Formats: sequence, C-alpha cells, structure tokens
Amino acid sequence: MKKNRVLGLIARPWVDPVCLWGLKRIFPASRAWAAAGISEGDPDRFADELDCGRVPGMAKRLKKTVELKRKSDAAFTRWNDTVFGGNGDAAGAEDYRRTTAQNWFSHRFTYLMFARRHGLPAVQLDVPTPDEVMDEFAASIADPDPFFSLPDSLPEVERSREVENGNVIEYWLRFPTPGVDHDTVYAHVYEPKQKPAGGLPTLIFGHGLAIETEMMKGDLRGYGSLAERGMRVILPDAPGHNRRVADGLYGGESFIIAPPSSGLRHLAQAAKEFGIIAAWARGNGSKHVAFSGMSLGALTAQVAATRMGAWPSDARPDALMLLTTTDKVSSLALDSALAVVAGLNVASEAAGWTATSFLPLAKIVDAAAVPPVDPERIVLLIGERDTVTPIDGGRRLASKWQVPAKNLFRRDQGHFSAAFGLGADPSPFRRISEILVG
Repeated sequence: MKKNRVLGLIARPWVDPVCLWGLKRIFPASRAWAAAGISEGDPDRFADELDCGRVPGMAKRLKKTVELKRKSDAAFTRWNDTVFGGNGDAAGAEDYRRTTAQNWFSHRFTYLMFARRHGLPAVQLDVPTPDEVMDEFAASIADPDPFFSLPDSLPEVERSREVENGNVIEYWLRFPTPGVDHDTVYAHVYEPKQKPAGGLPTLIFGHGLAIETEMMKGDLRGYGSLAERGMRVILPDAPGHNRRVADGLYGGESFIIAPPSSGLRHLAQAAKEFGIIAAWARGNGSKHVAFSGMSLGALTAQVAATRMGAWPSDARPDALMLLTTTDKVSSLALDSALAVVAGLNVASEAAGWTATSFLPLAKIVDAAAVPPVDPERIVLLIGERDTVTPIDGGRRLASKWQVPAKNLFRRDQGHFSAAFGLGADPSPFRRISEILVG
C-alpha cells in the first residue's frame, strides 16, 4: 500500500474523540435514513418506523431518499447481471453501481439535524437478558466448535468476469450464505496480472463496523498497490454491510442491534465465510492464506482462527494480520467507547448485564491461550490510546500469543487514528506481504 501524506496529517490522537463525536450523530441520522428508505415516501409510515410522531414537511425529502435507494438497487441488479453474466460493460456497471450507491449512502447526512432535533437513538436496540442469552447459547458455551462449524459440503463460489486496471485485475466472488436464507456473500478481489512463479498467496481482509467502502467510488485503501506486491487481496462484505444490508437497517446496525446475541451470531457467520473463501483460494492457486482485518474485521479474523479447529485444513489460515483488536471480545458491549456512543452500555446494564454476566461467553469468542498459528506469522497493530478495542486487550493478546517484536506495531494513536495511520505508514501490510510472499 502506498503512503498517503494527507492521512499522515490527521493520524493523530486528537482525531479519535472527533470520530466518536461524529458517530454519535451519524448513527441516529442513519437510523432515520434507513427508515426513510422503506417508507415508500409516506410520512406516516416513516413516523411509525421511528416511533417519533408525524413530522410535517418531510414528504419531499422522503421521496428523494426513496428515489436514490431505488436507483442504487436497480444499479446493483444490473451489476449482478453484468459482471456475473456474459455480456455488457463490467467496468461501467461497477462504476455506475458505486456512483448510485454513494449517492444513496451519502444522503443520510441530510437527516443529521432531523435526528438530533427528535432525539433519535443510534440503534434500534432490543437487548436480551442474560438468562435469555445463556439459554440460547448454552450448547455453544459447553462446546463452541459446532457454532462455528462449516457445512459438510461447502457452497459453490462463483467468480465474476475480470476488469483490468493497469497491472492488476479485479473481479468479484459470490456464494450463498451458509445457514441463512436469502443472503449472498460478496467479495471484491484484487490480483496481480502477472502471477508469481511460486503461487499466489491470499490475504482475506475484513472491514470495520459500519465501514462501507464498497458503496463508495475508488480504491480508497489502495488494495490495488498491495496486489501489485504479488498477493491476491480478497475483501468480503461482512454480514449486514455494503451489498448485504437488509432494508430498514443501516450498515453495521445488525451487529449491534441485540447485544451480545447479534454480535455472537455475526462473528460466527462471518468466520465461516472467511473459511469458505480460504478454501476457494487454496483451490485456486494459493498455498498460503492469511486472515486479516481492521477493528471488527480483525475480531472476525481472530475469532475465526481461534475456532477453526474442526475445519478442513484448506479452510484454515496459516497467517494472521490483526489491526486494532482485543483478547476479550465477549465484553465489548460494556467496555468499548463505541458501545457508549451507540448506547449499548446503558441498554445492556438496563437489561441486567454486568461484567460478570459476560464471562461464560468468553468460551465462545475470546482469544485462546495458545496462538492458533505460528507467532512468527502473526502481525499485530495496537493503538496505545485505543478505547474502542481497549488497549489492555491488545497488549494481553500480544503477550499471550508471543507476537515477535518485528511483527508487533505499537503506535501512539487511538482506534481511528491508527486506521488513518495505515495510509501514512502501511508497515503492517508490508510485513504480512513479506510473510506471505517472501
């Protein structure tokens, strides 16, 4: 990945409280925007969705929101037919899909003042009690492996047509979500046009919560330049994000809507999808596969690697790159600064949750005492001021898994400034490239 000097200027700890402040306003606006998208332009239906009482003067804005959503949905249908079909301009279809998606996506900001004026919540929360969760996950607490098990017959992964972009080719994968009806996994792939003689290693990279760069124009993270180093880079859409958002929700809301149950189900589902993609990669020229990600994507990669014991060997990674993570995934609904922004901590406490209540769930998702792959093949980035995936958890993980100094990147940054900092100094990406490519 190439250095970005602009990101270097803002990759400072001051940006973290600004980001949290922004999310505290963007999430409620997104809640209104998502409700508007299924309102059919009807102010009464919009009011019912938000339970806020009828608001006069909204008809024109609602009509615009619905129109943008319909255009984006139509462009997505056209994109599917084109890139996974045999005819048409695949590059043009992708550009149009991203343009209409970005127009629809960015329209949420028109609801900022509305959401603030009406005191809308960040999330449509429905928090279960500890007893309800323990009943639901009792079997998984006793034996987590079945909760993460892959289907006996892995779904067929369909590969799209290619789009050439200089020295890189791009294409997409899709396959039915295992165990979930009416949901499809999509993944964007970057690959060097000239394949390395020793095979093509794969980096599967998961994005963060509510990060939807696939709905925006451009290669915002520079994955093309990473592919030029001799790797295949696969970017799956996480459940409930990008092309997989259910009508009436915004990207990422499904993960936090009913903590901790919704988070546990998300991690299990996303972990299995990583395994299926890894098996596909190994069947398509990759001897080495790394699970990786940022924030929620890092948690997914970490949980998947921890719980992959019953998976077939070709579905397992042999390297990890975890960017901002924690060993204690189970208690983030209380411990994370993002939970405070979304109101999860207050709602969880009101439902009867305490720090002790979360302890049984540690057996399902918390980091194992033994590293799941060779520590020499684990790359870890931690922000020394991180309050979203709290720094103490990152330090414990580095120690527990004996991550060597050359693979451990400790930066005087918070959660968001560490993410921005990767654009200014992508050393962790260079290190995983060295591990995978040699």
